[in-house]
Amino acid sequence: MLKTFILRKNLYRSTMTLLACLASLSCHAFSEAPELAARVAAGELAPVQRRLPDAPEVVQAHEKDGHYGGTLRTALLASGDENGVLRFIAQGMTRWDQNFDRIQPNIAESWTVNRDATEYVFRLRHGMRWSDGVPFTADDVVFAVNEVIGVREIFGAPADRYQAAGQTMRAEKIDPWQVRIRFAAGNRMLPEELAGPYGHHPVIYPKHYCAQFHSAYNPHADEEARAAGFAGWAARFNRECGAWGERWYTAAKPTLDPWVVSEPLGRGATAVVVRRNPYFWQVDQAGRQLPYLDAIRFDLYKDANAIQTVAVDGKLDLQIRHVSGVALRERFAPLVAQGSHALLRLPEVNASAVGLYLNHTTPNEALRALYADVRFKAALSQAIDREAIARKVFLGEVTPWQVGPPAGHRFYNERLASQYTHFDPAAANRALDALGLTQRDAEGFRLLADGKRLSLHAIVNNYSTQMVDTLKLIKPTWAQLGVELLIEAQDRVVVGSRARVNDYDIGVDVVSGGMDPTQNPRAYLAQHPADSRQGLPWVLWYNSDGQHGIEPPPAMKRRLQLWDQWKAAKSDAEANDLFRQILAIAADELEVLGTVSAPAQTGIRAAGLHGVPDNMPGAWIWPTPNPSLPQQYFFANY
Repeated sequence: MLKTFILRKNLYRSTMTLLACLASLSCHAFSEAPELAARVAAGELAPVQRRLPDAPEVVQAHEKDGHYGGTLRTALLASGDENGVLRFIAQGMTRWDQNFDRIQPNIAESWTVNRDATEYVFRLRHGMRWSDGVPFTADDVVFAVNEVIGVREIFGAPADRYQAAGQTMRAEKIDPWQVRIRFAAGNRMLPEELAGPYGHHPVIYPKHYCAQFHSAYNPHADEEARAAGFAGWAARFNRECGAWGERWYTAAKPTLDPWVVSEPLGRGATAVVVRRNPYFWQVDQAGRQLPYLDAIRFDLYKDANAIQTVAVDGKLDLQIRHVSGVALRERFAPLVAQGSHALLRLPEVNASAVGLYLNHTTPNEALRALYADVRFKAALSQAIDREAIARKVFLGEVTPWQVGPPAGHRFYNERLASQYTHFDPAAANRALDALGLTQRDAEGFRLLADGKRLSLHAIVNNYSTQMVDTLKLIKPTWAQLGVELLIEAQDRVVVGSRARVNDYDIGVDVVSGGMDPTQNPRAYLAQHPADSRQGLPWVLWYNSDGQHGIEPPPAMKRRLQLWDQWKAAKSDAEANDLFRQILAIAADELEVLGTVSAPAQTGIRAAGLHGVPDNMPGAWIWPTPNPSLPQQYFFANY
């Protein structure tokens, strides 16, 4: 049963050391998968005692009788869904525990932090190795922090998780197993960020491999990159040692993950396959090296409908993405009835299932001026029939909602939850008339001062049928208001590319914040470099200390100042007060329009697959199912 998801913990007491849960296991207690034992016997691989750290982490598996073997089958979209691999296998310096509610050591064995959260010391696991057998040490972390995250040619403007007071964090080697990370000002969020999908960078760049592509270590790196068809050394570095989808395009890069790429992504690929890492650093309670599963196969499909078809046919062992909704639950009923599969319930952690991120930095200057007026945004909100959306798209499982945390939450803000959610087209029309938008064209659409039609271009991922269907219900009610909504449902890669170049008027996505809005405040703050789509150039301005991007208006600048203070807060009480101020200003500005609350998600699991919690939250911030430790999943029939 899931514990309450109150995610913010006091992670930075002045002398606190967070220790991993390590059982006492002598070397002779360790064992390994049969396929690895065979390689040891053949002289191809060192004995398990020499492959594990001196004190491997002992994982408390969900079930004690787990055993080795089998390939787990799951599915991803062929384009723009590469992070689905990361959800299953990626490891960070820290991690969320198996209840999804507390940060604990992971690759780092422990850490300490000073009182003002400006200095962290991470102790690494002595004897841990990359998947090619090379030791993982503080040198790798220093390389990742100083030579990758800190280099703009590679990383761009670092996200705020890696900086404070306009300066990027720096790393210093204390000894081979200890590394110090310093900030120019307090950053209380670092342990949580290192556990999430956006914070794995300090431990994914093996220096002995990636340095060959780096100009600071290879004087011929740029020449070699151009000869290989890249624009320069940094472009090649990001391909060969990439942080996101690029990670799965090569089988050569060493990793600390439970499985390593054996069949990579690439042109014409039909699947990504990852196989057991012989140097993985965790064991179960009996001293058996994890993972249990031999491999995970991520089959690639062109669209969500294709994934749903193979899932309904019972051909997948575990599927969480692209299979939610009441109609799909009904289609899964025969599988459940025959006992071959079980349904998973993933409580939703988002504040709104469909959010309209109004791009306040749109190149359309006339529209930008309208977005600056709350009356215009309130009118758009009042012209959304949320009851119809809840009934027709979500079959009554949700309620009208803006973008705030739910009632009863410590950050509940009534205005941020419910203002302008009542469907009132008459009031909306009066508001636009009062703004001087009284001229209309032959089709009834309002005209801007320059005589052009008031049209809003909304970009949305085409695989998200619920978002597209929601927009289709908004389109006619906005048309009655005299506002044209142009729905541009495109491949996720295209949508992301358009967002990066600021080519949209509305970005459509979920609104995070249902469980802990401080974990992903992208709808309230211009702080997320990819997803704060109410103003991505504002994010660039913030992350570059004003050197690039577009300077935000005073209300956003004030929130960013409060966010910096929140990161440096010395107590939970101080931090909570600061974040409430951020939410109050967000309620004033109405930059993101919510539609309805978020429903629970659905997943499907083969009955023979064990170790998978039947009830875990579904969200990218952890990312699900990673905290449940897929390395301890196993098949009962092996």
